[in-house]
Amino acid sequence: MEANARHMTPVGDLTVFEAAEFKSGLLKLFENEGLVSLDMGNVTRVDTSIIQLLWAARKQGRMFVSGVTPDLQSKLAQLGFSEPLSE
Repeated sequence: MEANARHMTPVGDLTVFEAAEFKSGLLKLFENEGLVSLDMGNVTRVDTSIIQLLWAARKQGRMFVSGVTPDLQSKLAQLGFSEPLSE
């Protein structure tokens, strides 16, 4: 998972097995003031645990998410999330 102070680019699968590392990365992002960004374009698979973390991070109101794959968008829709991940 690539990260700098305001941007994170996870790579590969994001499932319950990677959830702790992903959550840690999100927490580090939000230690910064202002807008932070998350590029999901290199993620090959997500599960519900990651979607829960994404939705919780969205509530911060200062996250820009790019690279939302059709698979991720489909899973969000299946779970009833109709609003975009970015605020």
